[in-house]
Amino acid sequence: MEKRPERRSGEGSLVRHMKSLLDVSKALGAEARLDSLLGVVVAEATQVMEAERSSIFIYDEPSETLFIRVAEDVAQGRIRIPLGTGIAGHVARTREPLNVPDAYADPRFNPQVDRDTGFRTRSILCAPMISSTGKLIGVIQVLNKVGQASFTAEDESLLGAFASIAGIALDRARLVEAFLEKEKIESSLRLANDIQMGMLPKEFPRRPDLDLFATLRPAKMCGGDLYDFRLDGDRLWFVVGDVSGKGVPAALFMAITKVLFDASVEVEETPAAVLGRVNRELCRQNEHALFVSAFVGRLDLATGELAYANAGHNLPYRLGAGGAVVAVSARPGLVMGLHDAFDYGNERLSLEPGDGLFLYTDGVTEAIDASRELFGEARLESWLAAAAGSDARTVVDGVVRAVDSFVGETPQFDDITALSVRYRPG
Repeated sequence: MEKRPERRSGEGSLVRHMKSLLDVSKALGAEARLDSLLGVVVAEATQVMEAERSSIFIYDEPSETLFIRVAEDVAQGRIRIPLGTGIAGHVARTREPLNVPDAYADPRFNPQVDRDTGFRTRSILCAPMISSTGKLIGVIQVLNKVGQASFTAEDESLLGAFASIAGIALDRARLVEAFLEKEKIESSLRLANDIQMGMLPKEFPRRPDLDLFATLRPAKMCGGDLYDFRLDGDRLWFVVGDVSGKGVPAALFMAITKVLFDASVEVEETPAAVLGRVNRELCRQNEHALFVSAFVGRLDLATGELAYANAGHNLPYRLGAGGAVVAVSARPGLVMGLHDAFDYGNERLSLEPGDGLFLYTDGVTEAIDASRELFGEARLESWLAAAAGSDARTVVDGVVRAVDSFVGETPQFDDITALSVRYRPG
């Protein structure tokens, strides 16, 4: 009979603890944002454990350190602890809870935080937070049991249960946060891709003496290839270019290059002068040391005379009306963005009625199949010869299909751009 009151007291305490943990589970389940969830964990820990203060140390696996992410009245982020150092570091290394009844009597305790904040730590109870997969999330630490000299064995069990719930909740929140961040980045990249692709001309000239078509397919959401053209009376300006690198920096450099091309053909008379102006502007502020290869042409539709200049780009092909496929002869030139005083040279050839040109970037010829074999110039030339006399769109679309058929399921690793123009005077 004497033991009954003790059992009822223990049962009453157990009920209170179970209710506290249930309340904590509900509170943590209602919050998915990591920073907000951390605040909930600290507040609930302080209340449930009847402590004066609580702190959460997050484990940073690459540096094997703990840092305070959330604390009450402590400068968060300023405290970083190596694994195994101090009370929290010891708990993180051993993954076992630690009850310290007298903080200043424990050599692992660092009193400097107390001196910095004016707080007096008497007792510490610390427990590891583990994810559902067994990974260390961090540790939770409560200080100074209210109304008592130290924390009890019962408190150890309660904080252990609390830490288990909190660890799973924090792990879930980190996954949600990582997913949302990934979604945000992908959304930004999709917007950047829309803006970038929106800068490329989609409407092509409708004239009996000219047939023109082009396409660009980036390997990633943002690419570094470009094409452009400008019809000025009987003069057709056109360019195909390829920026070094991939991703957002290359896409921005591509956009700048296109804008500069548009501006330069307004004031310059020759392709070499256009390349020179664009190159000087690109060299002015090029912190990422990017560069762009480009081939610029100016076709006189009244005479068939083609003036062109090359800045380190793949040489285009001349497509003869009878099916001949010949690489256009040109000096290699220097890619733009590296040397602002480079002098580009103009070159010329005359197109016969029915002749065409095919310009491309190395994403075409350097496409690889599952056996790591390149599509190469020979396959490109063979397909272009087979498409003799075809309209510009048929040539461009056919080359892209030929590349796709060649690579099969192998992922595209470089941007693919192609432009075809055919001279058809009356």
